[in-house]
Amino acid sequence: MMTTTDFLGFRFERGDREALFDRMVGMGARPFGYVVTPNVDLVNRAAREPKVRALYDGAAAHLCDSKVLTLMAKAKGVALDCYPGSDMVADLMARGGAGRRVAIVGPSADDWRALADRYPGVALHHIPSPAVMTPGSTEWQSCVTRAAAAPWDILLICLGSPKQERFAQSVGALRQAPGVAWCVGASIDFLTGRQVRAPRWVRACNLEWLHRLASNPGRLWRRYLVEGPQIIRLLLR
Repeated sequence: MMTTTDFLGFRFERGDREALFDRMVGMGARPFGYVVTPNVDLVNRAAREPKVRALYDGAAAHLCDSKVLTLMAKAKGVALDCYPGSDMVADLMARGGAGRRVAIVGPSADDWRALADRYPGVALHHIPSPAVMTPGSTEWQSCVTRAAAAPWDILLICLGSPKQERFAQSVGALRQAPGVAWCVGASIDFLTGRQVRAPRWVRACNLEWLHRLASNPGRLWRRYLVEGPQIIRLLLR
């Protein structure tokens, strides 16, 4: 039975959300691997930057994070199943961690406490990280070492891409115990209220990107209006 579909250089996981959730959680009991959640921006970046491409190639699983990608794939006769990382993390929290030990790196101590207060039934472990952490620095290596040795089955890495994928790869180089790292960006921010997701009807219309652009145009205009359309070149190849 086919469990992945190749599209634009990624091997996207196939299945409904329940099947995908069970598969990603189940990886917590297997030798270390990390899960990436590509969207249009990250597919474009991987095409431009070989080092970023290598980080995605090294992942154990690719989950489609973008309904825009699913529409583009459909136009090319390819079926993709979309399961955004923010939805997957919300499902994990709502299910009490699905019986797994969950650790988080990226959010501040205040945000972690807010999350722990909201989901008291989840076995949460916070791995502190500096507000500014440069890959390869002493602070970076110290955080990687703590994360690799910490007691968890699922590690939520919320550092932004491609930093979080590089962090996951570094953890994998040291990790001896089983476990899976989910590279999930701002997912915790949505749960703590630091960021607000688009209303359900906006998401149903595949316009969440427009809501995010309107919410933070100064930071996102270039990503969505200049860099995003470059994916058309990849589709035409």
